[in-house]
Amino acid sequence: MNTLARSFAAALLPLAALLAAPAAQAQAVDDWQHTVPACAPDGLNSLRFAQINAPAGFVRANNPDGGVLQFTCNVLDSFATMNPLWNRMVLQYRDAAGGRVMASLYQKNKTTGVSAMIANVVSPASVAVANTSVAAPAMDFGINTYYIVVSIQGSAQNPPQAHTVMLVQ
Repeated sequence: MNTLARSFAAALLPLAALLAAPAAQAQAVDDWQHTVPACAPDGLNSLRFAQINAPAGFVRANNPDGGVLQFTCNVLDSFATMNPLWNRMVLQYRDAAGGRVMASLYQKNKTTGVSAMIANVVSPASVAVANTSVAAPAMDFGINTYYIVVSIQGSAQNPPQAHTVMLVQ
């Protein structure tokens, strides 16, 4: 074998080793985000009393008679073979009084069906659209499914809005 052929063969060895090695479980690097108008309303009150503005991407609760309006956002199970590196849950909202918009992250075990809240964020007062976040634990889509419940307390005075929920790293 000549020198050129040996050099070429030596250069291909790392590539051959890489191709022969078992595939490592890739980590998701993209963030997950969902606008609240695209989430499922949890009942007739959420349909009747929420002002859903899909083009602007928010849900407003402007009627106190509706009580707490809830919307469930499915965290897609496209990560069943890998676990994302998300470590924060973010709520985008507008709430002049504070405390009227909340997002709760749940995990539901695929075998037992047991659900548990694993992170919760409540809106601080903000007259403008704002983001607030909390730490989120590691997620394992092989064992659990995940969803976020957004709750909005209705008010005629400066009605609160829920805009977007996100899982980020």
